[in-house]
Amino acid sequence: MDKLSKILFGAVITVFIILTIIVIIFQQDGLLSEDYSTFPPEAKLITNNKEYILDLGAYKWEVGNSVSENKMEENISVYTLGQNKNPIEVNKKQMAKLQFIKHQEFKLEQIIAYLWRDENQKEESKVERNHTFILPNNPGNYVLELNIKSNRGHVQYVGKIVVK
Repeated sequence: MDKLSKILFGAVITVFIILTIIVIIFQQDGLLSEDYSTFPPEAKLITNNKEYILDLGAYKWEVGNSVSENKMEENISVYTLGQNKNPIEVNKKQMAKLQFIKHQEFKLEQIIAYLWRDENQKEESKVERNHTFILPNNPGNYVLELNIKSNRGHVQYVGKIVVK
């Protein structure tokens, strides 16, 4: 190899190393992460071997050191928001499970499930450690409200449940 080839080879290696370091730095900040555009996490309700994507309600979610996103529904009740969703048909006292998809790592601190019978009447359903809970015993239309608290913020998910 002549002297010019060695210098050119050294320059190419140096540029490659610098670009690799830049990519690693941006990934650690969450700027090149696949999940950057999928926050807060999507939530899926699994019941009777069927899966349903729940709709996002209000949330405040942090992605990295300086990136966060907020959404608050002004003057809209959870019940009203849920009435406009596609119904999820279930049987009485059916088990349901919450699962998160398309998300960055986060530490789940609390899940609270409410089933709204009407605008003023809601009932809390105990959520187990494996993210399961029991759906209502009485037939009718309900709005499901799931409130998630984590180290990255809080998220509200909404769905419409029809108990047969």
